[in-house]
Amino acid sequence: MKNFKKNLKNNIILKNLYLSVIPAIIFPIIGIIPFFNKPSEIFFTIIAAIFIAVSVIQISIKEKNDSVKLENELNDYKKYCVSQKIVNCLSDINKIKRNYLKKDEPLCNVSSNILLYNPHEYIDSVCECLKNLISNITEIANSSLSVSFIYKYPSCEDDKWKWITRKEGTLNQDLNNFIVNENSNSYFHFLVTNETASHFENSKEELIKTGNYWISEGDKRYSTLGSIASYKISFIKNDVTRCVGYLTISTYGRKFVENINDNEKINEFNNLLTNSIIPPFRSIIEGELGFLYIRHILIYNDEKS
Repeated sequence: MKNFKKNLKNNIILKNLYLSVIPAIIFPIIGIIPFFNKPSEIFFTIIAAIFIAVSVIQISIKEKNDSVKLENELNDYKKYCVSQKIVNCLSDINKIKRNYLKKDEPLCNVSSNILLYNPHEYIDSVCECLKNLISNITEIANSSLSVSFIYKYPSCEDDKWKWITRKEGTLNQDLNNFIVNENSNSYFHFLVTNETASHFENSKEELIKTGNYWISEGDKRYSTLGSIASYKISFIKNDVTRCVGYLTISTYGRKFVENINDNEKINEFNNLLTNSIIPPFRSIIEGELGFLYIRHILIYNDEKS
């Protein structure tokens, strides 16, 4: 009997036959058996109905438990795949630095802005790796994604904002003015003036409503506005911020989560991006900002007193 129940639960054909054929024949059989009087017929009909109902409930519970188990296993597998993609991406980033150090060129040349390697170029490569990783995870095409990085030296005389990797090549004005100008309606102005540590917006429309997003040429190419997220990254020495920057991820024509009403999936992706993807990249870039600062001081020696 136990083996039959086990086979019944695991075999969908046997289960469907059992749930359709047995109820169809058992009650007519009870009605035509001659030695069943009326009370006996009612009694066995009730017993048969209870038996079938219990069987259906057991099978339904088993199916529900199996469905939950399968869903959990799929979620675990997805998390594993994402973690492997992150690990592979970080491995590629290390290979980039290794290849820099293998070049047959002087490792230290201050006049050429090189200190072991060019940190500008390396951060640009890190941003490109992050872009490819997010594209791989979200299935958003690279052409609909951008990763930019801006930075400045707050402890130096030259404390203007500068690009390392440009989000858009269509900004026809000075970056620093674009950020500090209160009337620019720029996302960077919003981040800097509010000293935002991290920000995630699945729909840029929300930022436009509050006057905190400037619609770029990249946005205008599509009928639908995308998503944006940004993370503050700093190099701190002797309790003083020597170099600070913002890593910004922007999409065009596609959103991180297409259904803007699916708050569960939006929060899930925000958590994945903020707590799983960004932290290792933040650690890498923090070190590179240290290189930028040291190189800057060696060249310009403009530390504020």
